[in-house]
Amino acid sequence: MNVGEIMHKGVMTVQRSTSLQEVSSFFIEHGITGSPVVDDEGVPVGVISMSDLTAHAAGLDKPKDSGYLRHLWHDDPPQLADLTFAGDVTAGDVMTEFLIRVDARAEVRELLELMKSARLHRVFVTDQDKLVGIVTTLDLVMLLDRLLAEKSVKK
Repeated sequence: MNVGEIMHKGVMTVQRSTSLQEVSSFFIEHGITGSPVVDDEGVPVGVISMSDLTAHAAGLDKPKDSGYLRHLWHDDPPQLADLTFAGDVTAGDVMTEFLIRVDARAEVRELLELMKSARLHRVFVTDQDKLVGIVTTLDLVMLLDRLLAEKSVKK
């Protein structure tokens, strides 16, 4: 099975120049927690996530350890809708410039290894460097559920 068979097509993106308040509203409206950031030509230049927004609202620089927000918010994390941002700060200012991607023809096993080793919740899928989809941890849970259901039916 290859990545192109399980990915979501039509990835929702935000422009590098989009304000953080607009990014927050976009995430809430679409029920997502991250998005690729594209330049004016639609070329992916990075990724922005709810963690980036939360860290920025708290006045933190983004450390390399992905668990840093747990220490900040303890058991009471803020809701995305409650966060406020300076109007002149954009997605391009807080995004992660390194966009991890996988080719649509890659085997799902290769994707799993990448997500596990890099501790990723989402990987963007490309076809000849063009952004064509996304795979999230939820997609993988749904795939596992489907495969287990198929296996139990065969018994």
